[in-house]
Amino acid sequence: MTNKMKIALFITLGIIALLAIVAFICIWHFVGFSSCVGEKRYAYTKKEMHTAYADIDLYGVALIPKSDDEEKFPTVIYAHGADSDYKSDMTVLESLAKSGVACYTFDFYGWTKRSTGPEGVEWFKGAPRGVDNAYEEQVIRQTQDLNAVIEYVKTLDFVDTDNIFLIGSSMGGATVAATSVTHSEDIRGIVLLYPAINLVIGAMEDGSDYDVNNYSGDVMILQGDSDVIVPLEMSEKLLSHYNKYTHHAQMIVYEGQPHVFTGKYKVEAAREILNFIMRY
Repeated sequence: MTNKMKIALFITLGIIALLAIVAFICIWHFVGFSSCVGEKRYAYTKKEMHTAYADIDLYGVALIPKSDDEEKFPTVIYAHGADSDYKSDMTVLESLAKSGVACYTFDFYGWTKRSTGPEGVEWFKGAPRGVDNAYEEQVIRQTQDLNAVIEYVKTLDFVDTDNIFLIGSSMGGATVAATSVTHSEDIRGIVLLYPAINLVIGAMEDGSDYDVNNYSGDVMILQGDSDVIVPLEMSEKLLSHYNKYTHHAQMIVYEGQPHVFTGKYKVEAAREILNFIMRY
């Protein structure tokens, strides 16, 4: 190998190493790396599962902590936001699974090719925003998906049915808030990540069908103060309405965080969610 070839190889390897470092930093900053946030670390398995109802098949994945004694685990059901899918908060869910919390995450019908039904696949993806209440109506349709998933998750042998929680981000948070109004008896608590509550008509109106205070369980809202899609003021208003008659909601605000939390804040969110779950 000539000196020129050696120099070229050295430069090439240097560029590859630099690109790898940049990629690592980007993943760490934007996506984050999951981490155990509890006192005991669990191994876990991922298992593909499906919820079927009314000719609709919802693709899902369960993250199941491993146990030698057929332990039943507190379980969270995750609802993703618009233009997203079951993987959107995987850093949070993997951190919970490593901490002994089972997780079930799925694709809402209409957003992906994995969840199927009479209207085909991806039938809602790309719908224009702010037109004819399309997104508001889709949230109500998604409550049907989430209700079906809740009933399915109750049948799974690793689930502690006395400790089922809902987590939703953005539009998924709106879906969780709307769904929970009929689930005070079987959902122990809900966690709303920067919830797009403006998509639930009547959410903050006393006595409406989707008045969020029809849910009497504990509520935690996680919000960034630099969110321009779901402004902090919107979540503050939601918090105030939840606590209008009884104090059953709390909010944690992350300074400088945008609509979707960046890397380390995903792990911090998992830590807060675990603390919320373990209060019971």
